[in-house]
Amino acid sequence: MPSFRITLSPSRRAASRYIGKVRRAIQQALAEDNVTQSDLARIIGVHRSVISREIRGHKDITLGRVGELAFALGRKPVFVLQKQQAAAGTNVAPARIEMTAEPSSNVLTKLNPTPPAGNLTVILEAA
Repeated sequence: MPSFRITLSPSRRAASRYIGKVRRAIQQALAEDNVTQSDLARIIGVHRSVISREIRGHKDITLGRVGELAFALGRKPVFVLQKQQAAAGTNVAPARIEMTAEPSSNVLTKLNPTPPAGNLTVILEAA
């Protein structure tokens, strides 16, 4: 009987975790706003099954779709890119660069250069 070994590289594992956090943020926004996937699909002009597959992880979700979903929910996506934690035994705080894209201007703005408590932030803020 053949056996299979699936190995994920550290970069692919990090990407999968990030995508999962984005999907959970979208699901949380839907629940908070009491919006159904059907309502969301109607607003952006796609079939409900497309939204369902993307949110559940059965289909890749693009950054463009995240932007469309955020717009349809009256929110703006916020993306934070941080440096890796310092090596053990060092006292160097990680740098934080937070970028926000305003829906109307498509201009990225650098915000909040203070070090964060965690490693990853995914926020869909109310517009």
